Amino acid sequence: MLGSGDSGHIVKLRGLPFSTTIEDVLDFLTGVNVVNGKEGVHLTEVRPGRPSGECFVEVESQEDVDAALKKDKEIMGKRYIEVFSTDRQDMEWALNAMRQSENGFDSLPNVTDDMGIVKLRGLPFGCSKEEVIQFFDGLSVAPDGVHLLSDFRGRASGEAFVHFVDKESAQEALNRDREKIGHRYIEVFVSSADEVRAYGARMEVGFRSNRGYRPTPYDRNDRFSGSRFGSRGRGGGSYGGGRGGFRSRGGGGGCHCVHMRGLPFKASPQDIAYFFKPIRPVNINILYDNSGRPSGEADVEFECHEDAMRAMRRDKNNMDHRYIELFLNSSPGGGGGFKSNRNFRNY
Repeated sequence: MLGSGDSGHIVKLRGLPFSTTIEDVLDFLTGVNVVNGKEGVHLTEVRPGRPSGECFVEVESQEDVDAALKKDKEIMGKRYIEVFSTDRQDMEWALNAMRQSENGFDSLPNVTDDMGIVKLRGLPFGCSKEEVIQFFDGLSVAPDGVHLLSDFRGRASGEAFVHFVDKESAQEALNRDREKIGHRYIEVFVSSADEVRAYGARMEVGFRSNRGYRPTPYDRNDRFSGSRFGSRGRGGGSYGGGRGGFRSRGGGGGCHCVHMRGLPFKASPQDIAYFFKPIRPVNINILYDNSGRPSGEADVEFECHEDAMRAMRRDKNNMDHRYIELFLNSSPGGGGGFKSNRNFRNY
């Protein structure tokens, strides 16, 4: 249960040894007043049983935040620990996503061709099963029929399978396509027992692999396909490249854009979207060099200037073991707000 500390008094620790306990965190933060003691420390996992090396800590005041920040780069065991300020939205997003991954594919029952099954995309990453059931209010969702999905790294994917008591109810569920949960438009698609089994097979292979995430053709068509996400070009002239300047995209009004430098070469659009959580990019453009190899840079567009400014708070944060540099290309009057359409879903 989350503590009752002020929403602005949250710190995040990163680089923790995987054996770290709540008591270890409290010892590290000696002199910092933690809300409700142990209840104010929230260790996170990338999937059940696999620690992420990060935790959120609720503290009592801004003075305690400042005291915690002074411990940045101090050592726990043999590890340097990063300490930085964050907010309750970031913490709750991460904790809800962790809980969501705990209720993923492993809890799915054996499916049959007689079931009515749909697939949802675009779920808020803190979405609960109860919210999905409420989304289908008036329809007969089967008992334990909502299954929130995760990616190969154990992170919430924003997708779910939902099965109903009969195929007629699943057909009616399609009428909820493009209705909202919170501020998010939810896409509803017909699914099948074969698709559920195929998902299970992919997840089993992915979790066993030591090579990390490798998208299948299904994955590429599923979430980041098309001309906007996962662009294979050099950025369409959106960035000058090398050490040159940053400039707006051509073809109309400006955009609310953040340029990234220092990305791991294996970084995917999913990794970049996760880096900015809970802020949602509307376009991710990974840049490539003349030989078609990733340049370690990307342009990320946001819906408004305020989101771009919030995204800049991630400057000098890590992706894997790389410090990421961020450069702002947005202004309050910059315009260029993104207008969604039926063929494209905001991440």
